[in-house]
Amino acid sequence: MKKYLMIGAALAALSGAAQAQDFDGGRVEARLGWETPTVSGDGDVYKLGSAVSYGGEVGYDLKAGTSVVVGPYATYEFSSVDLCDGTDCLSVDGNLGVGGRIGFIAGSNALIYGKVGYARITISADDGVSQGSTSKSGIQGALGLEMNFGKSLYGKIEGNYGDYGKLFGINLQRRQLAVGLGVRF
Repeated sequence: MKKYLMIGAALAALSGAAQAQDFDGGRVEARLGWETPTVSGDGDVYKLGSAVSYGGEVGYDLKAGTSVVVGPYATYEFSSVDLCDGTDCLSVDGNLGVGGRIGFIAGSNALIYGKVGYARITISADDGVSQGSTSKSGIQGALGLEMNFGKSLYGKIEGNYGDYGKLFGINLQRRQLAVGLGVRF
C-alpha cells in the first residue's frame, strides 16, 4: 500500500511540475547555428559560405491568455563564415537581431513561435593589403519550437531568415538553422 501511495505522490508531483512549467518571465540562452549568408543579383544567387554561428539571446515573455505568449528579444551571434579567393577574403563578423515574438503553447511544455524584428549584419573584406568592414540593416523573421525541460531549463530549434536589402547594388540575405539551450527566471 505504501508503494502505491509513493508512486501516486510522485506522479502528482510530476504532474504539478508539468503544470507549473509556463513560458512567463525573463530568459537567457546560448545559441549554436549553421548559417548561409547569400547575395543575389541578375537572377543569380551566390553563397558567401556556410559555417557555424554562435552567440546568445535574451528575452522576456508574457502570457497573454491561457495559450498565447508574447515578448521582446535581443540576439547577437558571431559567425565563422569566410570566403576567400586568393588573398581577397570576405567574412561575416556578427549579426544583431532585436524584435518581438508570439508563441502558442502546445501541451504542457512546448511553445511554437514566430519572431520578427530588426537585424544588422557586419561584413569585413581583406585584400591582403587593406581591410574594411561595413554593416547593413534589414528585417529578420524566424519560426521555432521551444521545449521546457523542467521548471526553468528549456531548449529550442529555430529557422531564421534575414533580408538586408541592397549592399553595393546586390541583395544580401542570411539563412540560419539554430539550436538553443536556456534558462528562464
